[in-house]
Amino acid sequence: MGQKQSSGSSRQIREANLRAVLHRMWDSEPVTGSDLMASTGLTRATVHGVCEDLIRWGWIHEVENQRQHGDYRMGRPARRYAFRPLAGVVVGADCGQHKVRAAVADLRGHVLARRDHAFSGLGHSAEERLEVLGRTVGEALRAASVDSACVLTVTVGVPAPVDSDGRTVGTFNEFWERMNPDIAKRLTELHGWTVLADNDANLAALAEGWQGAGRGVRNYVTLLSDEAIGAGIVEEGHLLRGARGAAGELRFLDLVEGVGSASGIAPLCRDWAREAVHDRDAWPRTSLRELAEDDIDAEAVFAAANHGDPLATDVVERIGARFTRIISTVAGFLDTERFVLAGALSGSCTKILDIIERDLPRYAHPPLPTVLASRLGDEVVLLGAIRRALDHVREQALEIVLPPTGPDTVGLHTAGGGAAVGPAAGPQ
Repeated sequence: MGQKQSSGSSRQIREANLRAVLHRMWDSEPVTGSDLMASTGLTRATVHGVCEDLIRWGWIHEVENQRQHGDYRMGRPARRYAFRPLAGVVVGADCGQHKVRAAVADLRGHVLARRDHAFSGLGHSAEERLEVLGRTVGEALRAASVDSACVLTVTVGVPAPVDSDGRTVGTFNEFWERMNPDIAKRLTELHGWTVLADNDANLAALAEGWQGAGRGVRNYVTLLSDEAIGAGIVEEGHLLRGARGAAGELRFLDLVEGVGSASGIAPLCRDWAREAVHDRDAWPRTSLRELAEDDIDAEAVFAAANHGDPLATDVVERIGARFTRIISTVAGFLDTERFVLAGALSGSCTKILDIIERDLPRYAHPPLPTVLASRLGDEVVLLGAIRRALDHVREQALEIVLPPTGPDTVGLHTAGGGAAVGPAAGPQ
């Protein structure tokens, strides 16, 4: 019994050492053994032994020491190691209502290629959804000249609640279930990839924490608002998902006075402006009347408001008032530090932010949360999907069997399945 405990303890220690060294190197420039000793507290022998294992498994490689001109120091130069960002790749995909956007990224999140395709219409089938998604990912891989076997993880964002198994079930919501027809399982069966599905607002929140307005903030809410509003909630640095992945769904807004629905900025702008242009008594002069009705969309309304158009200004004022109530309501039960308005229209939200700043003190108790617009635009879900895929690879690194050659050594794509994930490639 004692021997088994000792063996298990030894394996745990070895695994901890491997993770410590790999995670230290993942985000750094080439390092020496002494650098790793200083940052991890491990002995020289342990550091070099761990590095030999990580080299053998393909996560890192040894780099040459290049002496500078005039450097005449004697002795053998210190060994230097570097992480291999192209030991494999991850794929992020934003599978929305209207189209799929996919990007291939290296293991530090640098995007290598993007592709997108539209669906045939809002009523497209689950089969079309899966086919277009798979085709878009495949085209992105070919554009990056990456072998399909080098894909370590694919993350797909969908406009629906997603549980821990990647499914949308038991919602009694036909739209949600059509948006996520068990994408993770079926895409894995079709292509052999490790696939994660997640809610698009949750992924937007991850993106804001990684590259956006949530960086360095422990508590914030990302309001993803294009066609509908969804919230990605970060509490003490952790994403809140709920028991069935439905945390952040805002259907309760149907019951909030002055709000009445979870409609997003795009349909509010579009519908209110199209309705108002027909009322010539209320709005005798508006530049929006010069447009065809189908051309009156959110971008047109914001542009007109920026030029002082009275009808467009009124629409933006109404949207600002609605979002003030939404933010004050959510802030009342979450007590968060910051709200981030995210989505394709986030760059046009300056006037909405001004209205929220002006009116929020009427509804919310101090200290008031700050409210910012995302700088990530319509790529916020895509970036969040990449971040989620990277996090998964880092967490599972010692269980992932890397392909024999990564895209840093093979620049040609061939047919093939995903990277194998099986018995621990790390400590045995």
